[in-house]
Formats: sequence, C-alpha cells, structure tokens
Amino acid sequence: MKTLFKTFNSSYYETVCDFLIEVSKDERRHINWNWARWEWMVFHPEFNNSLTDKIGLWFCSSNNVLVGITTYDHYFGEAFYAVKIGYEELEKEILEYAIANFSNEDGLGIAVCESDTQRINFLLHNGFREDNNSENILEINMANITFSYFLSKGIRMKSLHIKEDLYKHHKVLWEGFENDGSVPYDEKTINQQKRMLSAPHLNPDLHTIAENEKGEYIAYCGCWYNPTTDYAYFEPVCTIPQYRGMEIGKAVVLESLKKCYEKGAKKAYVISESPFYKSIGFVQQSHYNFYWHHISG
Repeated sequence: MKTLFKTFNSSYYETVCDFLIEVSKDERRHINWNWARWEWMVFHPEFNNSLTDKIGLWFCSSNNVLVGITTYDHYFGEAFYAVKIGYEELEKEILEYAIANFSNEDGLGIAVCESDTQRINFLLHNGFREDNNSENILEINMANITFSYFLSKGIRMKSLHIKEDLYKHHKVLWEGFENDGSVPYDEKTINQQKRMLSAPHLNPDLHTIAENEKGEYIAYCGCWYNPTTDYAYFEPVCTIPQYRGMEIGKAVVLESLKKCYEKGAKKAYVISESPFYKSIGFVQQSHYNFYWHHISG
C-alpha cells in the first residue's frame, strides 16, 4: 500500500482528532491516547508548540485518508504512535521516525498496554526495554452510577464560563495542584491559560466548578466528550487543599459524569491509580507499561 508522508500543521488538527477517535475503538491498544488527550495536550500551557512540525502523518496515497501518526507528548522524550487496521506494515517506518525525531538525551519512551503482546514484542525486537514507568487506566460504566452527592452549606456547582472564569480557573488549578508560591498573573501565563481554554472541542458546560460562598473556586473537574464516541475523558481534576476531605472533588466529578451521560456517553476513562476515583465507582480497565529506547554511550 502506497502512503504519503506529511508533517503536521494546524490544518490537520481535526483530521488527527478523527483518526484518534477511530483508533481508540481498539481499547486494548489506544484508549490511553484518545482524541481528548490529544486536545488537552496540544492546548496545555506546557506543550511545546514550536515542535509541532515534527509530528509525523502518513496518508493513503490513493484517497488521502490518514492511516498512521506519531507525536510527542508535551515535549521530546515520550511518544505515541498508531496505525489503522490494514496498515500495520507502516509500524516500523513510523517507529524509526519517532526514535529519530522525538528522542531526548535519555532516549524515547512509549507506553504500551500490558495485554498488547504483539506491540510489546515489536518494540523489544527493535531495541526497546521495559522500565518502571507506567500509566493506569480506570473506567466507569455510566449505567452503574448514582449521580447524587452532598454539598456542605454555602458551596454550589456551576459550569465553566470561559471569559468570566479565566483568572479563577487559573487560580484553582495552581492551588489545587499545589504549585509553589503565589499564583502568577503575568501576561505570558494568562495568555497560556487563554489558549488552554480555547481548545476547539472544549464544551464548558461539561466542565464543573465548585464555588464557595465568597465566589472562590475550590474544586474543578475537566471533562471531555465527543458525541461520535461513547466515552468521556476526565482531565484535570483538583480540589484546593483547605477543602479536601469534604467530598467536593467527588461531587464535581459526579456532576460532569451526569452531564456526559445525559448527552449520550456510556462510560468514562481517567488516567489514574488514585483510590479517589475507585470510591466513585471507577474500576481497572487496563495498565500501560513504558518501553524505552535508550541513547547508547
């Protein structure tokens, strides 16, 4: 099968989203790298946009359909790749491209589902070795959820309002993930936050915020759902330290799950090993181990 190689530019953004929706139907291999993770990554403040022209795309030359992709994760050193069924012969070419273009001074890491013995053997044959890093995927069946929750007096739920919530959204993420120092509000940081909230498929109605009686944001649940799929994806979720232990984080997750369920989602995924999600009803879906191609010498 003849293919045409191209490097990524913004005109291919939706094409990549559609491709990832298609390949994520193979949950055994690709649910850890679905369209929502791609969108969250590309618009994340820490994503190195100066490197996007290195992202590799392979198109079927006869119909110009995207059949293979490899991309880095935020910056060089970790990569993801996938091919459509029927184009497996491309894997070696794509892997070689990823090694040549996405390795850092330590090499290149790729996460593989532990049940995907075919890909594991392929990577081992091409000089990769398993290490101790991993990703854990939890799943919840929406039909099994009781969406009720308790909120302490003075706390209320609301959906994200992008223009109104920019600074408060930035503050709850900064404090919720326990960054050091005062919340930065410099122009560069705020522009990065604006970009994060400008992701084309971000539906603010699905993103849930808990607000205290002073109007301060105390918890946040980022949630992604595309109606062409049957799943939602959660990232990021946080509660500021002084409000933990009150089940507010659980409440914002349940509220977002409910909204996705009402729109047609049947299940949801999160990359985590936290007992917090298991207390809500998430269960083990799969586990991904990292395989590394180390730089010799």
